[in-house]
Amino acid sequence: MRLPLFTITLSLLPSILALILPSPDPPQLLGKRIPIVSLGLAKTYGVLAYTALTSTGATVITGSCGTYPGTAITGFPPGVCTVSTSAGGSAASAAQAACGTAYNNALANPTTTSLAVANLGGLTLGPGVYTPSSISATLSGTLTLNGAGNPNGQFIFKISTTFTTAALSKIALINGAKACNVYFAVGSSASIGAQSALQGNIIAYTSISASNAVTNSGTWCALSGAVTLINDKLAALTTCTSA
Repeated sequence: MRLPLFTITLSLLPSILALILPSPDPPQLLGKRIPIVSLGLAKTYGVLAYTALTSTGATVITGSCGTYPGTAITGFPPGVCTVSTSAGGSAASAAQAACGTAYNNALANPTTTSLAVANLGGLTLGPGVYTPSSISATLSGTLTLNGAGNPNGQFIFKISTTFTTAALSKIALINGAKACNVYFAVGSSASIGAQSALQGNIIAYTSISASNAVTNSGTWCALSGAVTLINDKLAALTTCTSA
């Protein structure tokens, strides 16, 4: 018995549609979230260095400060760490390990936006994972991070070599963005210009140096070098949590 023509046509419809329509995303990719980066035990530290922590002038670190495996901490006093100081101790060791994990996790995040510029100044960005147009990045002026009403949104900047801020540079947070969710994963060293007002965590593979009167809310970690400060005000975000 012959089937009606329209029956044959309907039976072939799925195959025809598969040829002319684009394949949908695999189900496991739908609603995929950016992996969360967390400082863990390091979040109580305003500054953590690998070799040495050096301060000149009346630096105030609201939180802990430490070095590991190095033991050299100089300039405190007159500088102040308001919570605790760990020079080569077990607490600093655990915090350094947490910084290393956060650094690796930040780099493991796939880039969501490749920026057309290397200077972050003047940009307004939402949560995401960003790489600059150059292997290095700078900040001159104000970088505005817009949480878009999501306090758990993370801002991750993957920088292959150096990160340098000009004097008086600023990071502004709006619409629910939190400093504890801002991460700069720097492939070599970070250099912060005088009177920069930053918000976020800087994890530099080598070293971090700050000029006079810099402020920051967050944690600075140097994974294989020193941290050098001059009359700066740095505050760890001990009560801030990532989703």
